[in-house]
Amino acid sequence: MSILLRSLSLLVGIILAAPAFGNCLTANETKQGVLLTREVPFFSVFYKPDGPGLTEQKLVERNRSLQPVSAVYLHPLLVEKRVGPNGKHELKYANTVALDDLPQKKNWQSDTTLFINGKKSVSGTTFIRFDGLGEETIASCSYKVWAINSRLELTELPPIIFEQYYSPELRLVLRSVRLAPSGQPLSEVRFDRFQIGWGN
Repeated sequence: MSILLRSLSLLVGIILAAPAFGNCLTANETKQGVLLTREVPFFSVFYKPDGPGLTEQKLVERNRSLQPVSAVYLHPLLVEKRVGPNGKHELKYANTVALDDLPQKKNWQSDTTLFINGKKSVSGTTFIRFDGLGEETIASCSYKVWAINSRLELTELPPIIFEQYYSPELRLVLRSVRLAPSGQPLSEVRFDRFQIGWGN
């Protein structure tokens, strides 16, 4: 179960955006794709818009080696599938309504089923809650964001909870904090730099 839980954490984890060289990202630039990098421990992720969602390619350092992981998001707040060293994990949602009207509706939820390597594993519910408007500042760059609480509850597994700060203009989550069921922060990732397109 611990391997499954770690895999699920990776599956629903949302990556953060970052500044580079004093310049700030614009909506037009994100359409070209954005490479985000953290130096220590090394972590790199490339997001590319794909209709209402995103595709993702990233490298994570594990056991002194870099491992590729790819993912598809139905919406920047809603991961659909992730392929990595532990195989393919896919979340199927009964509710496919878009999330762009969260500030008006306040809450979104859907029955959710996890498939591992094409086989049904467990079912449960995904909850996404709009908690308010704010501003996220990264270095000298500030963006208007939605404060979002995202919670995945699957049968017989502890809930996977994230506090997210999402820029609707950039269509990227700019900060994400993993929370314990009690609400205590467990981890947070921050990036050192970004660049437009794929490269070094």
